[in-house]
Amino acid sequence: MIQLHDIHKSFGKNQILKGIDMNIKKGEIIVILGPSGSGKTTLLRCINFLEKADSGSVMVDDFKVNCSEASKKDIRKLRSKTAMVFQLYNLFRNRTILENVMEGLVVVKKIPKSEARKRSIELLESIGLGDRLDNYPAQVSGGQQQRAGIARALILNPEVILFDEPTSALDPEMVGEVLNTIKKVADTGITMVVVTHEISFARDVATRVVFMENGVVVEEGLPAKIFNNPRELRTKQFLSRIMNEEQKSVL
Repeated sequence: MIQLHDIHKSFGKNQILKGIDMNIKKGEIIVILGPSGSGKTTLLRCINFLEKADSGSVMVDDFKVNCSEASKKDIRKLRSKTAMVFQLYNLFRNRTILENVMEGLVVVKKIPKSEARKRSIELLESIGLGDRLDNYPAQVSGGQQQRAGIARALILNPEVILFDEPTSALDPEMVGEVLNTIKKVADTGITMVVVTHEISFARDVATRVVFMENGVVVEEGLPAKIFNNPRELRTKQFLSRIMNEEQKSVL
């Protein structure tokens, strides 16, 4: 479903990604872990060209794009196969929850408003937002805004959904409702790439875990292998710190 080959990305003299290779099969749920500054979000954004990699290639669903030579047409076609759920929701503040979800169907897919409205209502009701259709983003909680963001991604029926730390901006009591929604999405079989620090979520949902640091993939494997018997010392140190922080937050 996704092939990343030799992805390099720098901002000025700061080299963020140092030759990333990654193959993701259809239906896989990949969770990317790593400390701040490791390149996780940059890699995610390079998949759909929200950031244009300096070199390398990206292939989604058999459509391959050379990063250094990508045309606007190539980028549009690749983006049509993906959807993004952002850390800070990125909802239109002057439109209702329903209008936010309808937008892609009407503007991108050119679906009549009546049909877009029907589909959007059905989806929002399925994730527990049926009573928030006419509310504006400022009138609902952060967790509800993020669930609306997930609905906005799902409504376009993408091949892949990319999640950029979808719970990091939420109050702790709202994290569970968003993670439960993402788990429901995972149950549909859609391919997902998730950047997160939620270890319990990764353990329960991921088909494969990738640990990144300093712009490279340090280690990857099945969740049981990564969490119970990581090979690399740096992976062990990172997981130990994150798990200790999770235990403290529970206490």
